[in-house]
Amino acid sequence: MHSIHRLKATLCGALLAIASLVATPSAHAQDYPNRPVKLVVAQAAGGAADVLGRVLATRLSDALGQQVIVDNKAGANGIIGVEAVAKAPPDGYTLLLGSAPNLAINPALYRKLSYDPMTDLAPIAILGQVYYAVLVPANSPANTMSEFIAMVRAKPNQFNYGSGSSGARANIEIFNTAAKIQINHVPYKSNSQALVDTVGGRLDMIFETTTTAAPQFKTGKVKVLAITSPERHFLHPEIPAVAEAVPGYEYSSWVSVNAPAGIPPAVQQRLTNEIGKIMARPDVIEQFRALGFEPKYGNASVLATRLANDITRYKKAVKDANIPLE
Repeated sequence: MHSIHRLKATLCGALLAIASLVATPSAHAQDYPNRPVKLVVAQAAGGAADVLGRVLATRLSDALGQQVIVDNKAGANGIIGVEAVAKAPPDGYTLLLGSAPNLAINPALYRKLSYDPMTDLAPIAILGQVYYAVLVPANSPANTMSEFIAMVRAKPNQFNYGSGSSGARANIEIFNTAAKIQINHVPYKSNSQALVDTVGGRLDMIFETTTTAAPQFKTGKVKVLAITSPERHFLHPEIPAVAEAVPGYEYSSWVSVNAPAGIPPAVQQRLTNEIGKIMARPDVIEQFRALGFEPKYGNASVLATRLANDITRYKKAVKDANIPLE
């Protein structure tokens, strides 16, 4: 009789333990967040992604009732920052401000990455996109995209471009292929350093986000030949699109929010919903557009599809352009 009671007690204890384990994710989700959340930006402070990340962090802090702290982890084309998030606990307290270069282009440029964006990260939301300006030194003989292309064709392999990001590198090489020209690549630790050398006339051309480039070309420190939007940019309609000289060419870098894979679904959904509400606010849309960023919200499913498609697209583009893998 006593053995039967002991067996019942053991079974009840086991069932309670199982119930506790099953309930844990839900309980954590209901309690989320109960402490500050970290938003990792895989770019140095002051860059375009950093500015956007801080705007989002402020709004998300209000929405969640807990402070969202921006943590800049720059270097290695965004690999350092992405890797830090991929290895973080999947509890919703570490998020990534991701982008096309570090999530879609890096897998196409590197033989081996320390992370797989499709399996090591969970999609939260896509925020929108930013375009690039084609910049040349103020004393460059070229005043238009067509003049620049003609100048490079006349003297192949005698001109240099700089890049400090995988996104700029890949897309200039794709541009080279589309325009049937060849410009030599000079690697930099950051695009901001390449911009300094372009202003100083030590580089012949760079691609820089419109957010970062606008103050430079508005003051005449560099010339802007074109913008990589498919049509003229909404903030700079006086500047031609690259496609006007190179039909079909366009490039935008989307920005996203991701979390470590394994995040509780309820927490993932909460973050997706809150970011969707933030990105629908007219004041946020206006603030993002003032930075040269085109808001275009997509939920976790939209981001996952965009990422998968872009990885495939960039792998093909890098192969077609004969870009050596790093």
